[in-house]
Amino acid sequence: MRSLSQDFKSKRPLLINPSQAEAFLERCASVEIPMSAKMTDMGEMLSAIFGAKQTLEKFPPFAIVPVKGVIGSNLSELESLCGCCDISDVEEMLEECERDPSIKTIILDIDSPGGTSVGVPELANRIKNSKKEVISFTASECCSAAYWIGSQANAGFYATGSSTVGSVGVYIAYPDCSEAYKMEGVRMEVIKSGLFKGAGIPGTSLDANQRKMLQDEVNEIHGEFKMAVKGVREFVDDASMEGQTFSGKKAAEAGMVTGLVNGFDELMESLNAAVAAQMEADEENDERQECAEGVGHEAEEDEGEEYGTTRMASDRALSGIKANVLKASAAKLPAKVKADDESEDEKDDGVTPQPKGEEGEEGEEGESKKSEDGDEDGEDDEDGEGEVKASTEQADDEADAGEKAVDTDADTDDKSKHKRNKSRGVA
Repeated sequence: MRSLSQDFKSKRPLLINPSQAEAFLERCASVEIPMSAKMTDMGEMLSAIFGAKQTLEKFPPFAIVPVKGVIGSNLSELESLCGCCDISDVEEMLEECERDPSIKTIILDIDSPGGTSVGVPELANRIKNSKKEVISFTASECCSAAYWIGSQANAGFYATGSSTVGSVGVYIAYPDCSEAYKMEGVRMEVIKSGLFKGAGIPGTSLDANQRKMLQDEVNEIHGEFKMAVKGVREFVDDASMEGQTFSGKKAAEAGMVTGLVNGFDELMESLNAAVAAQMEADEENDERQECAEGVGHEAEEDEGEEYGTTRMASDRALSGIKANVLKASAAKLPAKVKADDESEDEKDDGVTPQPKGEEGEEGEEGESKKSEDGDEDGEDDEDGEGEVKASTEQADDEADAGEKAVDTDADTDDKSKHKRNKSRGVA
């Protein structure tokens, strides 16, 4: 797999401003990735630094193909995550649009300073010969390789007035370190075969033949570049294609773009107002959905933390509640036992029990009084009271255990909440 950094350092013909290429390499080199980081974690970290990777969007009859970042061919996944534009990805998106019968117009959304020359002429030619209508747009930067690609749109090229357009040129950079080596007392000897072999080896200078070879190479690519631009933008003058850049306004005056717009929304409204309104509505819906998902996720995390710390507490507290119920029931049991005994005695004597009144006036107080007075059968009372006492003591023990569980779990919940608040910066 080709590496964009290798292309920059291997003295290949470049279609990007030298300072921008150097800034890109320094930015990538400054990223430190932990050795233990997973691919998903690394992707999220790079997205936060360089922005999310752009993808194809469809709003029939339109499709938006992003051409953003430094351009290269067959890039590594890491370079793509660092904000580079892979020519192979752009070609795949174009193929998908061409296979889709609902897509009539392809819009190239461009924001790129350029890149390497490898693969650019082929992609530009494909765009020129596309069976679909192709429109190019830039609101920021469309230079060198990016302009070569964007200039081939067969249905127009639109730019904002403050954007940067142009830089039609090619270069190869070879540092001559021969004097530095000489000052260090080092003389580089190159044993070679072939007139042009070994050009640019550190510590050597280019000879006339090597220099001419490299100059012919960049001239050839530059000639193809200018011919491609003139093949679509016939009003562009050669003087405007000598490596200089223009503002969007000046580029329109020079014929390098079709016209000026104030932004992408204005461009879409001029093409199809209904689709533009639908795109705006979709964006608003996506934003609302993202906000809702973010709030829901935080709520789920909080609920999960509290559930994890209180689930066992709830189970133990439930047993304590049951014990309290048993205890309360046991407290009423002596009166109930006596009432049952009296009812049985009355039944045995053949006497019908008398009602307690309309509202049960005797109630629990009557039953308690009867229990205190006792009855003639003392043995039944003693046995009943013994069983009730044992049941009451057992209920008391279970209730105490439940209350302790509740208290313990309440402390646990308080500590857990305090820990979570502390991690969020809340006292």
